[in-house]
Amino acid sequence: MNTAVQHRGDGTASGSGINICPNTVLSFLILTSLIFVSLFGRNSVLIFLGAGLVLLLRRPEMAKEEIRLFWWLYLLPVWCMVSLLWSDHPDLSLRHGLQLAITFMIAITVASRLSPIVFLRVLFAALMLAGLASLAFGNVREDGIWLGIFDSKNYYAFTMVALVLSSLALLIDRRETLFWRLSGATGTALGLPQIVKAESIGAVIAVIFVLSAAMVILATQAFAPARRLKVLGIFTGLALLSVLTSIYFMDQILAIVIELTGKDPSLTGRTDLWLYATNEIARNPLIGTGYRAFWVEGNPLAEQIWAEFYIASKSGFNFHNMFLSNAVDVGLIGVAISLSLLIPAFVLCIGWSLKVGGAPALFCFMAATFVIVLSMVEVPVFFEFNALTVIVLASLVYGLRAARELPPLLGQAA
Repeated sequence: MNTAVQHRGDGTASGSGINICPNTVLSFLILTSLIFVSLFGRNSVLIFLGAGLVLLLRRPEMAKEEIRLFWWLYLLPVWCMVSLLWSDHPDLSLRHGLQLAITFMIAITVASRLSPIVFLRVLFAALMLAGLASLAFGNVREDGIWLGIFDSKNYYAFTMVALVLSSLALLIDRRETLFWRLSGATGTALGLPQIVKAESIGAVIAVIFVLSAAMVILATQAFAPARRLKVLGIFTGLALLSVLTSIYFMDQILAIVIELTGKDPSLTGRTDLWLYATNEIARNPLIGTGYRAFWVEGNPLAEQIWAEFYIASKSGFNFHNMFLSNAVDVGLIGVAISLSLLIPAFVLCIGWSLKVGGAPALFCFMAATFVIVLSMVEVPVFFEFNALTVIVLASLVYGLRAARELPPLLGQAA
């Protein structure tokens, strides 16, 4: 296992490129196949599984150690598989739960075998390919909204956000070489217009919040550790106050959003979906209906929602809130397990960023923050063969490694 989580990841000077080794090549295939899964479908999944299996088997003794170190990360897929015991569709719950577990295992393996800076650069390269491909031969919906190479505008927007965040991390870090900083500038210029073209309001709002938080982290880099923590505490308090204020003035905020975006009064039906979800949660609050057992043909409520929202394909739909969606599927217990992954990823990456800074730490912090904010209006993570899920899990693993291997912030020299 690569044990160093400093800026460079291996304690050596960073070159202008990526050291080509089997782990790097396999990880590039893994990340690229997930990002392009909308375009290549089953073939991408097969590449992901094949490259992941080879990466695991290259060092089987390391795989055992990785499971020992990060066993609790598997609690979510295990709970999803256990839900087959009460699921109306146990075959679906077992199959999707097993696929989720495999996705988790490969994500943890990638984050354990690559240094943080190599992971960031490999991910950036894969995202750049997606951005270029979306410009070259992407699709546009009949209403003029861009889809890129993806099936939905939201997933297109999320991917371009990941490109912008990785690009900005490389661009801002003064310790990066000129090559990577210029690459970061190029990626930012490529990704930002595509986020706008996708017209995902949730993604745009989340990005604004994330960049504001990143600016606070960057602004504290020159401070003494104790002062850094104080400033961060003030910012956290202000952020919490902003959230509570937003909830109190929700009607006025919705009215402004409707006027600016042309969205309908229920923000494309989200509030109606949330009502359906809360009613469904009340039926089985602790354990849910079973993992991936709600959006199934023949389920009366699912059929009603599909008809109401004109979803003729009866697929690719959700409750547009990760916590409500998870509660429907795997209950409040499943939501608690999900939070046990998201919150540590966020907190640990803050600590990592404050301790050493650098592009990898900043990116992982921004990625975790983006997913948490976006989870209020979308379902961005914790399902199989999903790039954002892998990014969040990698951020958590790197945050855990940093917490183990780096000295406490207050123990550092002022």
